[in-house]
Amino acid sequence: MKMAVNGGVGGGIGNASVVTTRSSTAGKAKSGNNQAKKPKKKLNYNPREISSQLALAKKSRNAAVVLARARIKVGTLQQAYASGQYNQSEVRIAIAHAKRMAECARVKTSNLKEEEILKRRNDRDHNNGEQKKRNEIKRRVRQKEQNLKVKVSLEESKQILKEKARKQQLIQKRRMHRNDEQRRITEADMKYLQDQINNNQSDKSARYEGVSLDLSSAAAQMAELQQLQKQIQKEVEMEVELEYAAMDTGSTSSAAVSDGGAAMAGMEAGGGEVPVSVDIAI
Repeated sequence: MKMAVNGGVGGGIGNASVVTTRSSTAGKAKSGNNQAKKPKKKLNYNPREISSQLALAKKSRNAAVVLARARIKVGTLQQAYASGQYNQSEVRIAIAHAKRMAECARVKTSNLKEEEILKRRNDRDHNNGEQKKRNEIKRRVRQKEQNLKVKVSLEESKQILKEKARKQQLIQKRRMHRNDEQRRITEADMKYLQDQINNNQSDKSARYEGVSLDLSSAAAQMAELQQLQKQIQKEVEMEVELEYAAMDTGSTSSAAVSDGGAAMAGMEAGGGEVPVSVDIAI
């Protein structure tokens, strides 16, 4: 650079400042031209990165992570744009796309949260319905068990009544049979005494005293027979009462029957019959 210097002190100083200002302006212009000529860096932006991650997100917390990454990506692209080291139009396109991906991530996060809330509500309603069904089944089972117990109790009561009726029928049948047997025995004894009296009366060769003695003997036998009849009647009544008591208490009536049988056996061993009250005119 050539510099023209005129004479004089004042003139020299003015010319020097003009030369310095022009030199600095020329240096800045030269550095700007050098920077404009410097090649731009390649923008490393994958437009499928956020969208693929967003497609794989199935839960709201995963979508929220993708949303955070999309917002970080937007911030990184804005810094790249401000640095001036990349193609400005290419960076602007990438920023716009990243913002749209961030919005998509925000929408999906919100939708997934709504779906999860609805699913929890449906699951809760379903569980409540299942619990109600289980409670209803338990209630029905308890009701059936109660009905079954009542039915079994009724059946047992009917069975007890049937058993009592059969026992009562058996007791009545026994009493009827014993009375019939005693009636037949008494009739046979009375017939024997009547035949003996008739035989004594028809015997003309017998003396009056002998006849009187035989009549007295027959009368004594008749009185003894009537006494035995009363005693046997009491034994039969006692036996029936014992059987009724055994039927009411649920115990067997073998003891009462054996006692009655022993009493009858003792009477037969003593030579007495079991008469029934029968009036016979002598």
